[in-house]
Amino acid sequence: MSVYSPLFSIDVEHAFWGRQPTAFSCVPTPQTADWMRRRDVLVRPQRNGLAVFCDASRRSMLLDDCTPGAVLLAFKWFAQDPLFSQYTLPLVPDPESLLYLRSGASVADDAGRRRLHAGQAVDAGLMQSMTAPLLARHLDRRDVLRKPVLVAEVDLADHVAGQTATGGKADADAVGSVDYYARFAVRKSVWKYYFISGTDADALKLAVVDLDEAVRFVAAEPELLPGNRRALVFMSDGEIEMQQQYPQRFQLREQGGMGERVLIRRLPNADVSKVTQEMVGSRAALVSEIYIN
Repeated sequence: MSVYSPLFSIDVEHAFWGRQPTAFSCVPTPQTADWMRRRDVLVRPQRNGLAVFCDASRRSMLLDDCTPGAVLLAFKWFAQDPLFSQYTLPLVPDPESLLYLRSGASVADDAGRRRLHAGQAVDAGLMQSMTAPLLARHLDRRDVLRKPVLVAEVDLADHVAGQTATGGKADADAVGSVDYYARFAVRKSVWKYYFISGTDADALKLAVVDLDEAVRFVAAEPELLPGNRRALVFMSDGEIEMQQQYPQRFQLREQGGMGERVLIRRLPNADVSKVTQEMVGSRAALVSEIYIN
């Protein structure tokens, strides 16, 4: 019975997710799948990525004398959430571009893993045209119809070199598993509360208050909504990072003759599906609209 040992893993993280749900499907390219099948290399799903295992008895054969470019293993990630692009940075500059990450550019972090990008999160500089030769070799016609959000390439020569402390030849059996990862950042938006059917007198009495005293809301000009409905408007004075589960605790309060009282103990949070773009001050910004009847 064969004994398998971990070769490497790749995971994708996202600042939007609170509990890191399975938000991607990840598959090897056909060429990679064929290479692994012929060498009895196993792939298993792991969180938002995969783990790769090799037959322990054949590990030396796979890794000894591995020259740069000789073995390139590539994997594609597809977003399961149709709103993925709504809350994710970087923005895709055009429909023919996608993120292309390579193990040769990976950097070690304090936890002993290797990040597939120099910065703390992937950025637009890692975007490549889908027709660029280095990336195009990992794509097929189906990727035009359903575009991946990310392609990651592991060169087994990098895998060995990254764990060789001295300049000499690496002992393949001593080379452990490498844990690669990539991380996405999130977009930000101004929160805009609409309180429907309010009066000008109400506007002078009402306030949106942050219990954590981190975000301040200011009253904007009332707006007329479809159906001739009038709404009082309060907007955050800064942008808030989009989250799957927000920690924010906002209340609606009223200042009256008997002092301040709470009208709504916990206002609803923003929804990434309800985001528009408008001018805030002198610049265009994303705005999360929240309606309160």
